Amino acid sequence: MAKSAGALNGVRVLDFTGVVAGPFGTRLMADLGAEVVKVEPPTGDMLRGAPPRRSGRSAYYGQINCGKKSISVDLKNPKAIELVLKLVEKSDVVMQNFRPGVMTGFGLGYDDLRQRKADLIYCSVSGYGQKGPSSTRAAFAPIIHAASGYDLAVLSYQDNMTRPLNGANATADYLAASLAMGAISAALLKREKTGEGEEIDIAMTEVMQNILAYEIQELQFKAERQRPSYGPVQTKDGYIIVNPISPKNFSDLAHAVDHPEWLDQFPLNTFERLKNWSLLMSELEKWTLQHTSEEAEKIILAGGCPCSRYRDVWDSMHGPQVDARNGVVEIEDGAGKFLIPTTPVRLMNSVAVPKPFVAELGAHNNEILHNWLGLNEAEINDLSESGVLFKAKKRTETKSNRETAGISK
Repeated sequence: MAKSAGALNGVRVLDFTGVVAGPFGTRLMADLGAEVVKVEPPTGDMLRGAPPRRSGRSAYYGQINCGKKSISVDLKNPKAIELVLKLVEKSDVVMQNFRPGVMTGFGLGYDDLRQRKADLIYCSVSGYGQKGPSSTRAAFAPIIHAASGYDLAVLSYQDNMTRPLNGANATADYLAASLAMGAISAALLKREKTGEGEEIDIAMTEVMQNILAYEIQELQFKAERQRPSYGPVQTKDGYIIVNPISPKNFSDLAHAVDHPEWLDQFPLNTFERLKNWSLLMSELEKWTLQHTSEEAEKIILAGGCPCSRYRDVWDSMHGPQVDARNGVVEIEDGAGKFLIPTTPVRLMNSVAVPKPFVAELGAHNNEILHNWLGLNEAEINDLSESGVLFKAKKRTETKSNRETAGISK
């Protein structure tokens, strides 16, 4: 069956977000067919300068922002604010992740914009929410991981460690952006039914607290049987992880490795669960050390128990399962082609795939202002000359960026 157009085809989004908390959400909307216009300052989203880079372009930025169009305006210029307000009138959704109060200071807060577009859907993503004593604090994902309790919750599962783990992941950003996208989709459905717009307030701290359900409840009601730690079991050449959580999983594991006696030796349905779990993992490691990770994984999976070898990210993006689902796609950003995972939002009967381009800063100034507002070339040139519109400066080829791009001469 031929797929229909993307589920969000025809939806116009003005994207005022930067870095990750926000941009990934609008990227998912672009994957589903929305026309997403990234509104950037004259210097561009700060992630444009993030490594890894080649020929001056960030592949990190490209993965999170592919499929979006770009216009660049100076929001400190009153003429730029008036231009944006006109674009708002033609939009369905505005998404922003400035620190609370910044957009209102520009005259672009929700109350300002709904005067121009009554059924507008306006989504804000921030560290602590739009109101409250902590609302104006600056926040990036590592700050939120610490503030939300997430880092200490992770630490509580580590043996012989008293200091929170180092990390550079952006879990809070990606989760907040994804939930923002879900909330926007719900608001679009509501608007179809009622004709009403909506204001959405996504706080990254609340997002992270919601993934700590067990930890939050265990603090209130001491668990009779605490959860075991699911950690690495060493093999000849690496590590695997197993989760014999249910009685059947445990039975499948014991029989797969030819140790059915473990079922009686280390029962997991008693108050000695944690002690028996540790003993079981210790005995299992004696067996796994006789096998490679791939061998151990194959044997245990064949027996029916959940198991996986530890894979690096590149390895996880290749293999029969990834190929079967077309799980990797190629995009292009002007410095060349590179691979990214396909969209995690799979709609099987309509188009849902990352668009294969990454826009340069201000690349769509003319297109958007002409198609949305009907401005002619002379009017657009006037806006550029008056300091309202900006475009990426032309790059000159240097020895350093040739080397970055892998060009030898």
